[in-house]
Amino acid sequence: MTSKHKINKIVNVVSIIHNTQPGGVQRVAALETDALNKNGYKSFLASILKTKEWSLFNELNIEPIYLFNNEMVGRLLSGIFFNIGNLKKIEPDVVIAHNNPGFQVAHNLKRKLEKEGKKVFIISYIHDSLVYPIAGSVFGKFLHIFKGQFRKLEQRNILESNIVLVNSNATMNRLLEVHKNLEDIIKKKSTILYPTTNVPITKDKLVVEKKNYLLIVGRIDHEAFYNLYKIIKNLDIPLVIAGYGHPYNPNFKKIRELFNSLRKEGKNIKFIFSPSDEELLELYRNASLFVYPGHENFNMSAIEAMSAGCPILVANTSGVCEILPHKLRDELTLDKKDIQLWVDKIKEIIENDMSYELGYECWKVTQKYNLYTHIEKFLKILNEVIK
Repeated sequence: MTSKHKINKIVNVVSIIHNTQPGGVQRVAALETDALNKNGYKSFLASILKTKEWSLFNELNIEPIYLFNNEMVGRLLSGIFFNIGNLKKIEPDVVIAHNNPGFQVAHNLKRKLEKEGKKVFIISYIHDSLVYPIAGSVFGKFLHIFKGQFRKLEQRNILESNIVLVNSNATMNRLLEVHKNLEDIIKKKSTILYPTTNVPITKDKLVVEKKNYLLIVGRIDHEAFYNLYKIIKNLDIPLVIAGYGHPYNPNFKKIRELFNSLRKEGKNIKFIFSPSDEELLELYRNASLFVYPGHENFNMSAIEAMSAGCPILVANTSGVCEILPHKLRDELTLDKKDIQLWVDKIKEIIENDMSYELGYECWKVTQKYNLYTHIEKFLKILNEVIK
């Protein structure tokens, strides 16, 4: 994806993520890395853990640099020690850190390089405040217990970063709530960059006659699945659950058990684990309704559904609501805790055959919010950095 923001000098950029499994943050980092390479930058992607590698990286010809070659060792030591030797060799001009513990790696790398006389610019992309996503990390457990230390760590990251990107106003408001003493600094340093990595299908590909099923897509350990369980108990509409979950994750196990119990009661529920992008597209195109009764700071799955002409019904606190026109926001966002309201709204949409009409309105929104608009804004920000 070549942009008008293509540069004419060599700038080394490293983006840091916590693992290479399928996920929203990983997709953002991979697509940004690909765009940078196509626009004159020399861009690399680093992962703290060496996990099973998502096929997307291979498709984009991205070979991740791993800080730990052993996943279990990485999970144990993450936050305490990072092997940044390979990153130092790159001598990055810009480091883009996605969430904790990427922030720790970025600032550790910057300190070491600046001791050697190398100037490094840090961009922190905050998708989730006060979240440490590496299960099994001793340091992560410490932060979970001592939340005050976690706040201090995040404050230090904000203070030491040159630019802070946030994925929504919802995340911005969370930062301002948690770090009241840094309000002026946060407002000065922060820019909202919606992680819209979706590519809208053409209008002629929109499906008019939807298949009769509800769809939820995402990491199968989220509060949305617990709320959806309560909703589905009161509905007789087929449900497709598409996503992924670690077999050792207790929430993933519990959610599977809950929905399997509904299947035993006669509910039509189907799990599709780690679907390909092609499979996901067809699921989105044909679904009567995408449902996600839980808070997300943005919700990339929802905008992917919109791009395919699938109407969405999401929690009214989620960041994706910010890009919806007021009419759609009133129609398609609900209090995540009001189970009966969700049941009634789903019935209304399905029984009145509103899926195509609402899906078309959702699709129109994605003409302004998509991968191309995200990359344009991202490159503009980065180009300002290197001037």
